[in-house]
Amino acid sequence: MRSELLELIETLSALEHWPKEDRAAVLTRAVCGPLSDLLPNVRYFEKRLIAAQCKAAGDELRASRSWHGEGLDDRMTDKEPTTCKRMTRSRKARVPILDRIAVRVRRNAT
Repeated sequence: MRSELLELIETLSALEHWPKEDRAAVLTRAVCGPLSDLLPNVRYFEKRLIAAQCKAAGDELRASRSWHGEGLDDRMTDKEPTTCKRMTRSRKARVPILDRIAVRVRRNAT
């Protein structure tokens, strides 16, 4: 039972990236602790390990579904930078179409 507890602690510390000092302290308590603490500790670390594994699986699934911008750099370097040609056109070209239609309707009405 104690070896099972040590395996649980090792696996959990690897998943949660514990510092070496914390891992050593928890392992020392697990090895030197009383027998009456074994069963509650096993259950506690089993629950934490299941939660950590579920979180890691969810993070992995989320990362596989996300778009990280792969290929965007290649697309942007292939093209020449473009300028907005609309700003260099005449005033008439910049007037919205609905305004031009309204002007025509007013002219035809008179």
